[in-house]
Amino acid sequence: MQLSPLTPQRPVGALTRTLAALTIGLLLATSTGAFAADIKDGGELRAALTGEPDVLDPATSSIYTGAQVYEGIFSKLIDLDASGQFVSDLATKWTQVDPKTWKFDLVTNATFHNGETFTSADVKYTFERILDPKTASAYAGLYAQIESVDATDPAVAVFHLKSPFGPFLTNLATNGEIVNKKAIESGDPARTPVGTGPFEFVEWVQGDHISLKKNPTYFKAGLPHLDAITYKFLPVDQSRIDALSAGELDWVDAVPLQQVPALKADSRFTYVTSPVAGIPDFLAFNTKKPPFDNPKVRQAVALAISRSDIRDVAYLGTGELGLEEVPTGSVWYDATGVFGAEQDIAKAKQLLTEAGYPNGLSVEYLGLPQYPELLKTGQVVRDELKAIGIDMTIKPVDVSIWYDAYVAGNYQVTSAYQERTIDPDNFYSLVIKSGGPINTVQYSNPDVDALIDKAAASSDDAERKDLYRQIRTTVTADAPLVFVHYETLNYLMNKTVTGSGITPTLSLHMENVGFTQ
Repeated sequence: MQLSPLTPQRPVGALTRTLAALTIGLLLATSTGAFAADIKDGGELRAALTGEPDVLDPATSSIYTGAQVYEGIFSKLIDLDASGQFVSDLATKWTQVDPKTWKFDLVTNATFHNGETFTSADVKYTFERILDPKTASAYAGLYAQIESVDATDPAVAVFHLKSPFGPFLTNLATNGEIVNKKAIESGDPARTPVGTGPFEFVEWVQGDHISLKKNPTYFKAGLPHLDAITYKFLPVDQSRIDALSAGELDWVDAVPLQQVPALKADSRFTYVTSPVAGIPDFLAFNTKKPPFDNPKVRQAVALAISRSDIRDVAYLGTGELGLEEVPTGSVWYDATGVFGAEQDIAKAKQLLTEAGYPNGLSVEYLGLPQYPELLKTGQVVRDELKAIGIDMTIKPVDVSIWYDAYVAGNYQVTSAYQERTIDPDNFYSLVIKSGGPINTVQYSNPDVDALIDKAAASSDDAERKDLYRQIRTTVTADAPLVFVHYETLNYLMNKTVTGSGITPTLSLHMENVGFTQ
């Protein structure tokens, strides 16, 4: 759990073109008028999230609900639109000077919420802070190739890389929120964030809500439309739908899947989804503790499960069968060589016997009642593991307890996801590489590490795709985790709300949202 004009930039190749072709049509087809031109300025949006953020510091937050809030407070150099194209945010133009140098021309009219003028010094500070081990940023691995940032000219930031870095622009667009040194060092970045974004932080009432207000000096003319946003924390699915139906909310996240058909057809609401912008879900094994320190036990589980059963039961037929970190619509998708792509009970039993468990074994699964689809995944896995002699008990815990145990390695097996996986490097550098900041399965393979580094250092899409094929072949066979599903997102809002859409970075982009009356 862990998520400009196009002409001046260097072409980004097949990835952007593929996302553009797929996502534009899908969003327009599913958003049913979500981008109407008759947005009225003003009003407060009452929104509901599936849980409470951990912190609102973009460098240290590790929970998706945190990103949903802080992305409205901060800005990035560049962003990705719904079609997968890179677009301007704080940078007006970006140019690859040479294979290891990127130049970004910056806007000159952006101001932080504390009154500080945005300059290239803020860009330099942001990435030096992320890379500083004292920050303990989970995203440091995404920027490890940065050698230095030149901020000599306040209106220009120049990145000097250690080597060519294929996912550089994607990473900036996904996790590159720009912070201000004075705000960080004089305040509490975890609880009182200060950015240049469309909304300013107002208050955080623990266990209840976070409030934001319109930034009156936002550097993008005409935005945001809303005067304020209140994010309520409602982890119970039905409570969000009930509140929306009663007129107590205007917008909700994570529509209960069993209600999607009815709510999608309900004339009171607008439903938005996108099958190519979502989240890979997986079973995570603690590879440092028995019995999952034995790769044959992990392989046995991988072969014993049915991904189609998980999709049909846990996700009510929505989403895709999960074989890797990206969906089938991604240019990076390649199922060649994936271990355990099909269920094979006989082979699973054989592997369990070879691992020294001919009479089976007992394991504990850490479950998350606040995430029903993940908990139901555990229930499906539990039932299917009985066929190979594994007795899996489910221990339900609160998400905060789950998170602490997951990070500390105090678990045997659980379900997890990694949001905002656009480029494969977003997953492998963080979750799989030895010592990676989100390597909670504690996997380590020097050969895989070398391939991850080689793929990241290449700017040739064909070469990178071949390297990720090699990585997947080894990683799925070692099975420190097993992909089980690719989860699609869905939002539901009252008919008076417009402008909400889903982009590859999964940002809510509330600056585009408003009321029609």
